[in-house]
Amino acid sequence: MAGFYRNVAIGSFIMMILSACIFYLGYKKSQLSLPLFPERDQSLVWKVAIEPEQPKGKTQLRVKNEVGNMEYEFLLDPAQKFPYSHYSLYFVDAIQTALQVDLTAYQTVSFSISCDPKNVLLFTLFSFDDKVTDLTNLVTRRVSSTAFTCTQAWNRVTIELDDLETPQWWLGRYGFDYSEKSYRLDKTMGFAWVNSLQSPVDTLSTVKLTDIQLSGSAPRYIYGASILVACLWLLFFVWQLRRYTRELTLEIRARVKDDQPLMAYKKLFIAPQKDKEKEALLRYMATEYTNHDLSLEATIASLNMNRNKINDLLKEELGLTFTGYLNKLRLTEAARLLTESTHVNVSEIAYAVGYNNVPYFNKLFKQEYGCAPKTFKTLYQSNDLQ
Repeated sequence: MAGFYRNVAIGSFIMMILSACIFYLGYKKSQLSLPLFPERDQSLVWKVAIEPEQPKGKTQLRVKNEVGNMEYEFLLDPAQKFPYSHYSLYFVDAIQTALQVDLTAYQTVSFSISCDPKNVLLFTLFSFDDKVTDLTNLVTRRVSSTAFTCTQAWNRVTIELDDLETPQWWLGRYGFDYSEKSYRLDKTMGFAWVNSLQSPVDTLSTVKLTDIQLSGSAPRYIYGASILVACLWLLFFVWQLRRYTRELTLEIRARVKDDQPLMAYKKLFIAPQKDKEKEALLRYMATEYTNHDLSLEATIASLNMNRNKINDLLKEELGLTFTGYLNKLRLTEAARLLTESTHVNVSEIAYAVGYNNVPYFNKLFKQEYGCAPKTFKTLYQSNDLQ
């Protein structure tokens, strides 16, 4: 069985490597990444829009660059109560019609940004609202946003797409309760970077923006990889179990064949030994091994030999101690009975070969043959290897 266990170890190592590869591929496949700028994924087309398109009082926004970095500057009119400007990307189809995009597979949007001077901006998600949105009037898109701080140094900002809030002014404008702040990621219409109430007024502010990317995960690929790995391990286990059964059957049959010379019924007819003491000892044990009370002390008394002499004779002849040889005789005969008997149960066989304690017999038998007596009988009498 050593070769079998070696092959199992090698096979298990290969299976672990294969499983790790499958899990890695499943994980990589599950990690979704969709670049918007400067690299663009062709599956998601967008256009730029600004607000205001024309100055409103002093409030204005002007695009300075859209190559490598998006760069724009805006000025807010201090005379206006709520001066408003934004730089936005809205999704369109091939003919530049406003489009609703399903972003439920994505959890975050991230971007690199810098502001001069320091600013607090709003990241805003525009979505279609079934009650109020009119595709011919983009002003009616639902607005959901969150604030972030922007400094002169480049910062990486990551926004959770499901962690935005629809502001009260929008809800109030269209008659919603202030508690109705949910929005639909499956009908996303675009993103915007908007000034906040903490943005500086009457000051020219510059914003640079780049490396905009959507990120998410698709757990189905991890689940699929897990199921595939589980199936592969199950098949591997079944295959190894069948191989183990075959190898164990071959081994116990070979073991029974090797133990034939030690079987009690043959031992009685061995050629006379030149050493009378050795002959007497072997014949005595071959005759009395089924006696439940047979022990080293009983043998000493019956043969009038001392303990050391008995053990020395058995080690010289068989390489075993008295107890080792006695168990060998009993277990070998038990194996013979199991191979030839179809209706005798294990308890009867244990008693027949000299054991009163069936669990102890089962333990010794398993140590000797690598399996329980019932399994031994089933494997030996199977026709798989005939």
